[in-house]
Amino acid sequence: MNYQMVHFSEIGSLRASLQFFAFSEAYLYSAAHLCSALAASPSESTYPRGAVVLSLSFHGIELFLKAAILEKVPDEQFGGKSGHDLELLGKRYANLYPCKMFTFEIPFRTEEIDLVEPDPRVVEELKTFISEHKRATPTDQLNRYPIDTEGKPWNGIYSFEANSFLSVIVKAQQDVARLKELIFKG
Repeated sequence: MNYQMVHFSEIGSLRASLQFFAFSEAYLYSAAHLCSALAASPSESTYPRGAVVLSLSFHGIELFLKAAILEKVPDEQFGGKSGHDLELLGKRYANLYPCKMFTFEIPFRTEEIDLVEPDPRVVEELKTFISEHKRATPTDQLNRYPIDTEGKPWNGIYSFEANSFLSVIVKAQQDVARLKELIFKG
């Protein structure tokens, strides 16, 4: 049997943003590969395996956003829960890359409801509910663990379908490849 050892040194000399980018591509590649296998073999598709696909995809997007942010602000710090929040990372990215050519659909983000002439009390109740749900069900943890930190099932109904999610991953990979050319020029 032949072995081929790979080593961190292949990316060690790259600036931090490109190291993050290399990991982003690897996570998305792995998510796509597993998702393709599950789509091709439905009998192998289980929720735990689907959750792994979702987790890999989420982390790949997170690392891409961090890579792009680090490219503009090399000393940026990503501490605490905000460092895993795609909403906040997406906003930071959009502030650093405001031109339309840098936009892309970030999976896993919450869509805001646009109410016509809403009652301000209802809006506040919705904001409170959404904030509490995000705190109790952090997206970066949801697909990594079967239960929350108190040992209880996550609040909500969660599912996975490989064929439909594969298109989400492929689109994310295409966007990342396109943005690589624009952001990481040298």
